[in-house]
Amino acid sequence: MMRAVEDFDQLAVTPAERDALDRLRTATAENDGPMERHCLRARHIAAEIASRRGWQIDGEVLTVAAILHDIGLYPAVSRGGVYTADGAALAREMLPGYNWNPEGIERCAVAIDHHHELRNQLTLGPEVEALRLADLVELSGGLLTFGLDRRWLSGLNRAVPRDGLLGELVREVGRALRERPLTMPQIFWRS
Repeated sequence: MMRAVEDFDQLAVTPAERDALDRLRTATAENDGPMERHCLRARHIAAEIASRRGWQIDGEVLTVAAILHDIGLYPAVSRGGVYTADGAALAREMLPGYNWNPEGIERCAVAIDHHHELRNQLTLGPEVEALRLADLVELSGGLLTFGLDRRWLSGLNRAVPRDGLLGELVREVGRALRERPLTMPQIFWRS
């Protein structure tokens, strides 16, 4: 049975989480838009995967990483590089202001930067691997589950609708392909 689904206004309670959410909303120019809902579903999926596997995660690291994992797609944040690296750079810049320890900052940044890796990333931290798997579940529309119950996923999608996600991704990934085409393969294959 699925428990009540918290939205980011309920989940993002620390100053770092609120800042990340504000930055996402500014970058997308929307509150509760398709990208924010994608990030929220990814956060819930990652936490569920970690829980089912018995991984001990830092909820604040996971929440900030989930909020910022695709923010590098947006012009307001893009530095013209690989969008995952741009999002990781943002995390590395903003989180020291919240007295995060260097290990937490780096784990958050790596989770953002490595969320499209093709291989297991658990050695880099459970938040890194949980977000990577969650994004695969989310983008596959639940075709990939990594052990999650499909009824649970359906409940999440009812609570946090996927409306508009495809159009948002086509627009923003399309912009990245036009403006920085040579960086896109690097989200999967690093040199």
